[in-house]
Amino acid sequence: MSLLTICMPILPGKKQKWQEMMDSLLAHGTESRKNFNASREAAGVHERTFLHESPNGDFVILTFEGDDPENGFAKIMSNMPGDFAEFALDVHGLDVNAPPPPLPKLVYDSKE
Repeated sequence: MSLLTICMPILPGKKQKWQEMMDSLLAHGTESRKNFNASREAAGVHERTFLHESPNGDFVILTFEGDDPENGFAKIMSNMPGDFAEFALDVHGLDVNAPPPPLPKLVYDSKE
């Protein structure tokens, strides 16, 4: 298993919108949660999402774990529903139609 971690800003004034979308999207037992989970399974990854609130702004930290998380992330980006793509642009400044930003590089692993 490999791991990919991505940090995205929540743009100023957008944290409440982000939280409302997450609450709605991920409510237990809803069709939207089942679809969201299924999209990650189809991409071959286990996603975890963290909210990091800091004095310098708020961030979402995403982890993708699987055999090929980089490819899984690319699949998620290319198959993102239009309404969620609009949300990502508004809240994170992430344009799924633009070339992808460079992925993070591991610089330290205490087990290596």
